[in-house]
Amino acid sequence: MVVVVGAGIGTLLGLFVDAMGAGTPALIVCAAAGAVVPQFLLGAPGK
Repeated sequence: MVVVVGAGIGTLLGLFVDAMGAGTPALIVCAAAGAVVPQFLLGAPGK
């Protein structure tokens, strides 16, 4: 669940960065970062 929410928030950030001129790859990079970073910050699920 955290991965899905993080990817959604990352995609919104990617849309903002894309609008600033970084290009479409910003969507993919930000979505991937949004999905991965919360796992490191919050720890493994079920803890």
